[in-house]
Amino acid sequence: MQRVMRYLMLLRHIPRQPQKIDVSSLCDKLVTHGIDVSVRTVQRNLVELSEVFPLVADERSRPYGWSIVQDAPLLPLLSIPSDGKSNFAVQTVKLKCQPCLRHFLKSQPLLPNQKIEENGESILLTAQLPLSKELISWVLSCGPYAEVLEPRQLRVEIAKQLRKMVEIYPHS
Repeated sequence: MQRVMRYLMLLRHIPRQPQKIDVSSLCDKLVTHGIDVSVRTVQRNLVELSEVFPLVADERSRPYGWSIVQDAPLLPLLSIPSDGKSNFAVQTVKLKCQPCLRHFLKSQPLLPNQKIEENGESILLTAQLPLSKELISWVLSCGPYAEVLEPRQLRVEIAKQLRKMVEIYPHS
């Protein structure tokens, strides 16, 4: 779970070409989000992420800078349009999250219009989001730390995906 959060945070802080960011600056940004990892770990993470995402390292001078390829499509959930323009219907999404996600949800909002209410035992996140495969993947990546309360359609889809996972990984 921590690795997934770290990857998401890294992706959110990597600018599009021609801008770039060096590994030390990325480490500093992670620390501000409560993630303290070594420079070497971030270097390894960036190499791993570059195998899946359109990331490139500018190695012409030190410190090397990382960026997202200029003509790459928008990365899911890193820049969902706030105007609601999407191929998916925008709905009110409510998630009950565990306190361990507090810092992440506040520092890296899904959308600028999200609302967070805390009652001590859990966090209620409310946002207007398109119901997309990316949102489903994000919720699943939170594991047992986030529960979909609304809309029912999203809750049903998450449960469906979890049942498929249980079929793949039955009890031993």
